[in-house]
Amino acid sequence: MKQTQKYSGACRILTFPHQTQDELYAELNRLGWYWTPAKQQWERDETLAQPASKLIKVRVWAAKESVENTAELFLENAEINGLRLIEKSPPYPCRPPKQLESRIYLTFEDITNNNEL
Repeated sequence: MKQTQKYSGACRILTFPHQTQDELYAELNRLGWYWTPAKQQWERDETLAQPASKLIKVRVWAAKESVENTAELFLENAEINGLRLIEKSPPYPCRPPKQLESRIYLTFEDITNNNEL
């Protein structure tokens, strides 16, 4: 594996059997360690976790002539599977060099899983 500063630092913090760098990084994240690119170092953050959002946000990105149809396909399947649409954005054109593509943002609420945390 490439001995980047991120990877070398991760190995100094945690001895963990891993096949890929991503496995090691995921374990560090699970333990509360996060890579700070601006400082080029791993930092521990013990801030208590906030409850997860009850919203599901999806970005549909496709060719501008098909982005609406693609979003509608996703929307239909999401509703069949217990998601309620809260918001659908208009298509946003992408900047060059991706100007032939557009994005639509969808926000859903999962109505099948109303369990409180």
